Amino acid sequence: MSVDLRTTVGAFALIFLAVVGVAAVGGVVLDDAPPETDAVADDHWQLDAVEPETVSEGGEVEMESSEPSNTVVVHLGSGGAGLGGGTSILPIEDGDSPADADIGSVGGVRRGVAPLTAALVENGHEVRFYGGIASREPLPSMLSDADAFVTTSPGALSATDADAVETFVEAGGRTLVASDPGGAGALTDFGSPFGVYGEAGYVYDMENNDANYLSVLVEPTGPGALTEGVEQVVFRGAAPVGTADGPATLATAETSRLSTTREAGAYGVAVRSDSLAVVGDSSFLEPENAGRADNGVLIGNVADFLVTGETPDVSFGPATGPGGAVPPGGATPPPEPPEPSGNATA
Repeated sequence: MSVDLRTTVGAFALIFLAVVGVAAVGGVVLDDAPPETDAVADDHWQLDAVEPETVSEGGEVEMESSEPSNTVVVHLGSGGAGLGGGTSILPIEDGDSPADADIGSVGGVRRGVAPLTAALVENGHEVRFYGGIASREPLPSMLSDADAFVTTSPGALSATDADAVETFVEAGGRTLVASDPGGAGALTDFGSPFGVYGEAGYVYDMENNDANYLSVLVEPTGPGALTEGVEQVVFRGAAPVGTADGPATLATAETSRLSTTREAGAYGVAVRSDSLAVVGDSSFLEPENAGRADNGVLIGNVADFLVTGETPDVSFGPATGPGGAVPPGGATPPPEPPEPSGNATA
């Protein structure tokens, strides 16, 4: 190889190494700068965009009436009916037993109506609890001295007790029946003499609800004693109810649907027939739900409803003991002593 050729090759190699070095250094310098990228939409990461809408908290339960002391008998069904705790774990279809359809509370069945009973007691009224046929005093005897009656489990009433309540209502005794989904048959049997009936299934709403499609929002259909001051309430397990005498007192929005038919429409969930008021939900009476929307106002109106009106004139006669009343004609006389035999000594 000639001297000129070697010089040319050496010069080329030096230039090549210089270019590679400059490119490497430039790459390092360029890597230090943040790359320019398009902004990524992150609205779906915002909690405000994914958190379900809920209703506002309401006020305390207050009564407006100034009636003198009344006696209210409260029937809550079996204490072992189930846990529940607000909304039932699974949707309830009509035909399930009342125990399965119960929407009670973990703290005991009396806790499920604590806001209502507390308001009554604080306003000078007496509350007596009836637990079924095992109670020390039968229901007919308790209703003889009562001004009002409340049941959150009409299906748990015995035939004798249901007849006594029917007589009590006919005599003008103010009565509240809270019937949850699954109890349409029992409610219809109980309320048919007064034109009140229940419908199979439950109501749900995918649009107007309190963070859950089963927690439907309910509004009054017009003015009335039960709905005074009420704009919106929350039912966490609404059963459709109706009356043959007029429109419903409370109804769902047009966007709600009935589980048995999937048909959209406004469904009545509370009715009143003279001295009988029927609500297709008992959960609104629970402490954890009493403060939602206008539930507290509704409970206060229910308490006023129970203690106003004429005192019912009803008597069921003396009782035979727990769970029943004496047969027609009075108490059964004791049997005659047997005749002494001829072998008996004086």
